[in-house]
Amino acid sequence: MIFNSKSGYNIVYLLFIPLTVLSVVWSLVFGTWQLWIGTLLFTILYSGYGVSVGFHRLHSHKTFETWEPIRKCILYLGCQGAQGSPVTWSLIHNMGHHAFTDTDKDIHTPTKGLFYAFFGWIFIKSNHEFAKTELFKIRRQLDPFTMWCHKNYELLIVSNLVLIALLTGWWFGGTYIFASLNASFLSIVMSGIVNVFGHLPIKWLTYETDKTRNNSTNNPWLVFFSWGESLHNNHHHKPTRLNFNTKWYEFDVGRWLIATIKKP
Repeated sequence: MIFNSKSGYNIVYLLFIPLTVLSVVWSLVFGTWQLWIGTLLFTILYSGYGVSVGFHRLHSHKTFETWEPIRKCILYLGCQGAQGSPVTWSLIHNMGHHAFTDTDKDIHTPTKGLFYAFFGWIFIKSNHEFAKTELFKIRRQLDPFTMWCHKNYELLIVSNLVLIALLTGWWFGGTYIFASLNASFLSIVMSGIVNVFGHLPIKWLTYETDKTRNNSTNNPWLVFFSWGESLHNNHHHKPTRLNFNTKWYEFDVGRWLIATIKKP
């Protein structure tokens, strides 16, 4: 979370996002092929397995079951996506988005502006205070590891970078530290793409499979940049459905990832 109850602003998080931006800029100028391969792998882990599969489909909607060590691992990876703890992310998604989709109460709807939906909503203090209020209501229902991730969210981001430095720094210098920072930035971007283009009908490019009471739409041309979550009308029609694709020509990339960790 960007804000906390003690100091108002979370300095670690406010410093971390600009750091990821600087990392991407540096990588575009000086990055090697090893750096970009590392960025791709970390993005799959943080954004694909962590946020899309872990935070969204597993923790928020409980669309599948996996083994406990894997569940803990992907929740940890989701924290590296730099969008809040699994608790904060799920509360904002379920209670601040699905419950009020594309209304004034929707926390990241593009009806409030494209930049707001893509990125700006993160810096609105009331959005995080909303999550705190909802957390107080359900705190006794959460398992210990999820709450541990929530309470130590900022520490997990910092310690992850330290761990990568210790494991790879001697042999590869800062290559994989930059790769991790790049992946955190891309995770934010990929979620922003879903927030905007999942609720922005575009003639000839998007379509509705099912009628809903919101602006959710399917964007098949963005499935590889959103882990299949750009098939957003399908998701909003039935949020607890495992597959986001309903037609043969729709590719649910996140479902391919789930296949590697889902219990039979």
